[in-house]
Amino acid sequence: MNLKRFTRRLEECRERWHHNTIRYVLGVARIVRGARRAAKSERRWCHWIRNETHINRTTVYRYLRVAEFLGSNVSLRKHLDSMSIAKIYTLSRLKRHEAVSLITSGRAAKMNDVAFFRLAGRLLPKVITRPQRPNLCKSTQAALGRLERSIDRWEHSELTMPVALQMKLQSRLQAMSRSLEKIRRTSAAAM
Repeated sequence: MNLKRFTRRLEECRERWHHNTIRYVLGVARIVRGARRAAKSERRWCHWIRNETHINRTTVYRYLRVAEFLGSNVSLRKHLDSMSIAKIYTLSRLKRHEAVSLITSGRAAKMNDVAFFRLAGRLLPKVITRPQRPNLCKSTQAALGRLERSIDRWEHSELTMPVALQMKLQSRLQAMSRSLEKIRRTSAAAM
């Protein structure tokens, strides 16, 4: 099955509507769902998205989520027309009753994007991630890099570090050193 016709439809959709409108998002979602059915395999569909659509795959999934949200909340459509796509996507990630409450009360439409995202951040369900070795290694390396740069800035500045801060940092570094030694011992015992 050739997916070129879906690529052409996407181009027409881009020409017809602005990228930040609900119509554009719904049009892209409709085309992408059709391409997914026509591709008959997730791998082929993802290959088409990567090579033909010039849309990030994460964005495609967000558009699909927004379309699903709008489809299940048709009665709220008039409230959502004036909102940005980013707000609607964030609303689609909230629990249904929270999203409906924010929409019908008018709070979501009145707030600027920054204030809305802060509020939604408190309402979004927290994602629990399991620590994995690559992620822990990267975050540790990043933290050490930031610490080294900060200490280097102190060292090369004309400012003096307050003694209280020096003592606090020294204490925390010693506690981290003890924790690191404990991790090393348990890792050695596990081998």
